[in-house]
Amino acid sequence: MKDRKTFLLMMPEYSDFTELFLDNLEQCGFSPYLITDNPSKFRYKGAQKIINFYQKTFRKNREYKKELVAAHKLEAYHHIIQTLQVMDYALVIRPDVFPISVILELKKKARKLIAYQWDGIEKFPEIKQYFPLFDSFFCFETEDHHKDLKRITNFYFDNLKPSYKAFNKECPKFYFVGVYWNRREKQIDQFIETISQYNIELNILIQYYHKDEIKNPKITYIKERISFSDNLKNVQESDVLLDFVDPIHNGLSFRFFEGLYYKKKVITDNAMVKDYDFYHPDNIFVIEKDNYSEIFRFLNTDYREIPSEIVEKYGFSQWIQQIINS
Repeated sequence: MKDRKTFLLMMPEYSDFTELFLDNLEQCGFSPYLITDNPSKFRYKGAQKIINFYQKTFRKNREYKKELVAAHKLEAYHHIIQTLQVMDYALVIRPDVFPISVILELKKKARKLIAYQWDGIEKFPEIKQYFPLFDSFFCFETEDHHKDLKRITNFYFDNLKPSYKAFNKECPKFYFVGVYWNRREKQIDQFIETISQYNIELNILIQYYHKDEIKNPKITYIKERISFSDNLKNVQESDVLLDFVDPIHNGLSFRFFEGLYYKKKVITDNAMVKDYDFYHPDNIFVIEKDNYSEIFRFLNTDYREIPSEIVEKYGFSQWIQQIINS
C-alpha cells in the first residue's frame, strides 16, 4: 500500500523475536525492514586464514580473527545502510551492540531515529554515550537520572491471538525462563526450596554459560536460548509465571505483560509492580520478607479480570505508537 510508512528495525538477532517484531509492525500498517548484528556471513579473504592460523598457533593471538570479523561487519553495515531508501522511522534496540559510526550513518537515512534499551542502563553503562545520537531514546527502567531518557514499559505481541486454559488449583504449573545471573541465584534457590512444600509442578529453565553454574537439580539448565515462540507456548501451558528481578534493573520484565495478556498469575520479588494500573493482589503475588505462607491462599484465589482498556494499553500496537509519537 502506498500510504504505508517505512520502518527499519535494527536489533541483535534474538532467535525468532525479530520475526515476531516484524510481523507485528506489518499488522500495525508499516512496511518493515530489518538489520541485525549479523549483517552477513564472514569469510576469509586472500591469505587471512593462513595468517590467522599463524597468529593463533605461534603468537597466541586470538584477537586477529575477531578484528577481521568486526571489520567485515562494519563494512556490511555501511553497505546495507547506503543502499536503503530514506525511512520514515528507524528503531534501534540495544544500540550499544552497534558501532557509533553505524548509528551516525543510519541517522542520515531516517526521518526519525529512535532507540530502545531493553536491558537497562547501568547493566550496560557504555550506552550513555549513545544518548545524543537519537531523536528519542527510550528505556524500560523507571528510575534514572538522565535527562535524555524517556520511560516506556515492555509489551506483549498483540498480533498473536491468545488462548486460555483453566487454572489448575490441584497442581498448578510454575514457569520461569531466564539467563543465569549469580545476582539472583540465591533468591531462585530459596524460592524453589520453599515452594516445594506445595503440590506444584516446576518448569524452571535457565540458560547457563559454564558447567559450574549447574547446581540445583530442580532447575532445567539449557545451553541454547529457547525461541520466543516456544517461550509463549510454555507461558500458555502454565498456570503461574515466575519473575525474579535482576537487582541492577529498575523496571518490569516481559513476564508481567505476557501474564496480563494470557491471564496468568505471577509470583515475583519485584515490588515495583504494585505501582502499575494492572496490579491486583489476586493475580500478582509479591514475595516479601516472611510472607511465603500466604502463597497457598494466593493459589486458591480466582484470577481477577483486568479491564480490557488496561490490557490493550500494554500491547505492541499502542507501544509502537508511543515510540514513534513521543
